[in-house]
Amino acid sequence: MREALSRVRVVLVEPQEPMNVGAVARAMRNFGLARLYLVNPAPRVGPPWAREAYWLAVHAEEILDRAVAVDSLMEALADVELVVATTGRPRKLYPAPVVPAWEVPARVLSVEGEVALVFGRETFGLTNEELALAHVIGTIPTAPEQPSLNLAQAVVVFAYELFKAVGEGRFPREELAQVAALEAFFEDLGRYVLEIGFTDQNRFPHAMRRLRRIFHKARLTPGEVQMLRGLLHQSRYQMRKKDG
Repeated sequence: MREALSRVRVVLVEPQEPMNVGAVARAMRNFGLARLYLVNPAPRVGPPWAREAYWLAVHAEEILDRAVAVDSLMEALADVELVVATTGRPRKLYPAPVVPAWEVPARVLSVEGEVALVFGRETFGLTNEELALAHVIGTIPTAPEQPSLNLAQAVVVFAYELFKAVGEGRFPREELAQVAALEAFFEDLGRYVLEIGFTDQNRFPHAMRRLRRIFHKARLTPGEVQMLRGLLHQSRYQMRKKDG
């Protein structure tokens, strides 16, 4: 159990309230998670972490002490193979498959490498650009009369589901392409679809969200990403050669 959970990092994007960070640390400790990353935290959050954070980090002070502050979400996702972004806001089209919280553990535990559970701001969650980095998007179904959860509550739900699944059995693992490799592929793909006229600048964001969703469903391996990038590069080379 410890080995599986040690591969999971909890990422908070631009947290504003130190007590929320402390409550998240406590929730992580409750369910065996220990690695906390904060992306561009508010000055009064830290580092050094505000004393208000320690007030709520009951028996989880060590998690705060070892928490890592970074400047960007991409930095927090370094070496990560699977990104699970969380959201409670309905959108017309998500860039990755959407699953309820209880289906997230099966995806997390089937990956050999690093996993990131990404949580958004207290006020408005994650942006569309941040969600675009996710391989899967997790949601927590709630009553329509009160759909929103605070940050620590959301972390509790996902951490509990993961902890429970780890205790129930083993999952076959596979190696997936890391975030940096996937983003390089999507950058190549974006240039390609514009060059061949598959879409235009106005429809480009919508087209890329749909394409990201398709490829995230495929759970690409490092070799598959390399092959797809090679295919795009060779196709572009042949087009230039023909035009020349």
